[in-house]
Amino acid sequence: MYQKWLQAFHYVARESSFTKAASCLNVGQPTISTHVSHLEEYFGVELFLRQRRKILLTLAGENLYAITQDIFRHKKEAIAYLNRIKNLNSGELNFSAARPYDVMELLVALRDKRPGIKYSVSLTTSENIIKDVLSFRADIGIVSRKFSDEAIHSVFYRQHKVFIVVHKNHRLANRNQIRLAELEGEEMIVRTTSSTTQEVFDQAAVSEGITIKPAFEMESREGMREAIIRGLGFGVVSETAFAPHKNIRPLTVIDADLYTRAYIVCLAVRKNRPLIREFLTMAGNMAKPLDA
Repeated sequence: MYQKWLQAFHYVARESSFTKAASCLNVGQPTISTHVSHLEEYFGVELFLRQRRKILLTLAGENLYAITQDIFRHKKEAIAYLNRIKNLNSGELNFSAARPYDVMELLVALRDKRPGIKYSVSLTTSENIIKDVLSFRADIGIVSRKFSDEAIHSVFYRQHKVFIVVHKNHRLANRNQIRLAELEGEEMIVRTTSSTTQEVFDQAAVSEGITIKPAFEMESREGMREAIIRGLGFGVVSETAFAPHKNIRPLTVIDADLYTRAYIVCLAVRKNRPLIREFLTMAGNMAKPLDA
């Protein structure tokens, strides 16, 4: 009883139309109207404001719709789960990643094994990736820091060296390796706080008591690179994101642990879903230990 009533309400709310809801559920419009009316009458609540051809949710309707979205999202997951058990060569896997390199490396390997799977990739911050995983927008996340959360299953995947990047005319440009202290007082193109690479450098600089002079703050890696090309200061970049140019030189710091790291995350309750489990096994075989 409740299931049909709630389903009818959910689709009317989603489509803002009784007619479209009926079409989605492959039933007649009178059936949808009856189910919604029974729901409202049984609980003594008004869920919709009916204004000629326009349908609006009441406050009670908005609150109920927020709940039914979760109900039917889980139902959709259940159907997808059953389909994946039936045949791992069909279905979809959605990724949310902080950087393109690791996710593309993994995606190539998985696509070779499961070419029939539909894949999507979203690039965003680590915080947003966790939100995507928790809200089912992403099946797999690849983040730049380890998260301690019982709801999240997290495994280490790779670490990547961080380079100091300078202009070709910089006093250190003829070197391949430097010590962190040699950057004392240098002007730096600083990335925003959402940059894990910048955080790694900042932590090392504070630990060594190194003071740098922020020359500019850039939102993007591309903007930082252009500033370095024009000799406006030095910057830091992960080895996987370094794009060569005739005017810039990458330098390795030999006395500081400058690495970015990649962790694979998913919902803990979903780690044994067949396709996710297969991906985690594959990624585990491709992973490199921290001391590699």
